[in-house]
Amino acid sequence: MAPPCKQDPEESASSSLPDELIEDIFARMPAKSAQRCRCLSRAWAAALSSRSFINRHLLLANLRGSPRLFILPKHESGTDTTMHAWSPGHPLVVVRRDERLRRAVSVTSQCRGLVVLKAGGLLEICFDRVTSYNPDYYVCNPSTGQMTALPKGKVAFGMFPHNHDNLGIGYDASIQKHKVVRLYCRGALPPACEVYVLNSSAGHWRPPTGAANRAMPSGFASLCCTDQSVFAQGHLYWAVQPHRKFNHERIIISFSISEEEFEILPPPPMDMYPCRLTELDGCLCLFNNADKYKHSYDIWVLRDHRMGSWDLHCRISLDTAPLADTKLIHSSGVIPLGSVDDGSRILLRTDPHAILGQNSKAHQLVIYRPATGDVEDLLACGGLIARDTMAKRVAAPYEESLESTGS
Repeated sequence: MAPPCKQDPEESASSSLPDELIEDIFARMPAKSAQRCRCLSRAWAAALSSRSFINRHLLLANLRGSPRLFILPKHESGTDTTMHAWSPGHPLVVVRRDERLRRAVSVTSQCRGLVVLKAGGLLEICFDRVTSYNPDYYVCNPSTGQMTALPKGKVAFGMFPHNHDNLGIGYDASIQKHKVVRLYCRGALPPACEVYVLNSSAGHWRPPTGAANRAMPSGFASLCCTDQSVFAQGHLYWAVQPHRKFNHERIIISFSISEEEFEILPPPPMDMYPCRLTELDGCLCLFNNADKYKHSYDIWVLRDHRMGSWDLHCRISLDTAPLADTKLIHSSGVIPLGSVDDGSRILLRTDPHAILGQNSKAHQLVIYRPATGDVEDLLACGGLIARDTMAKRVAAPYEESLESTGS
């Protein structure tokens, strides 16, 4: 790798650090800093943009400093357009200011540092009923601030609540590219799916290639998906309602990112309603309210996708100290944001939409260690982020990453 100066490389070889050591230093930098180093010379630009370096950076830059959260603006404010990033012990950092963030309402789980943001789209109304809804979506890298609009897909249509869609993002290691998968409803027609490959020459949505009939299981039938999709173990997962009429039945559907085929995944031996999906140490994790009267939650982990084998990772009781002292119980819902330290600790927050009134103290963000019962309050007095900052905002974990959001 040539040094970033006009001096001949051979003349300065004795004073230069080995290329391997330089790359190792860059690979441990925050993504924004490593990205700036691409401007030092053409040789460094090529080396720091290579797939091997991006993979190495993803591994080394995330060894310390977790959990990392990016925080969207308050949707209700109408004036805030700033996305922030934060981790314990560090100040709140501005990632990006963008008018499009003013309407951002939700986010997918992250995949190698990339997420998909959803912003409110235009509603088409006929006879006082919503007939179609096609929101705007953006692929975003919270660590670099890069954000790219996705092309419009086929319009979801039909009377409410069957006029909706749900996206997920995964990584296909066989082609070394991210894929965005969109499930959408089409009124009385069967639910459908389309795929968009980031940084590809096609530049448009297409049907999945693996399914023989290019269809999906009849599980995405209503608006009552639990929340976001989750990418783990080479698959995207959704917890969905298989029937159009609301009931308490839920199933898990999976989509293989490389094969582009759907499956219905056998659930763990538990009540699937209500439940949330998240990722725990690289595995799919299912988080359910085992006993709402006792504020007890079970966390099930999918150990083997092919065998459909689940393990009960732990049970969390909000009524028992020290969790009882965190005020998580003041909300009617708790959200598992993800895992920390290779799954040994779990990041929990109160559902900001399940807090009654303007009780800002009820907004909690804690790290819980199931093995010991230890709890760390990340929003404790004197911290660098306040409870008011978290109130009513979407917050999600991310990884330092140099992955591109596309053009």
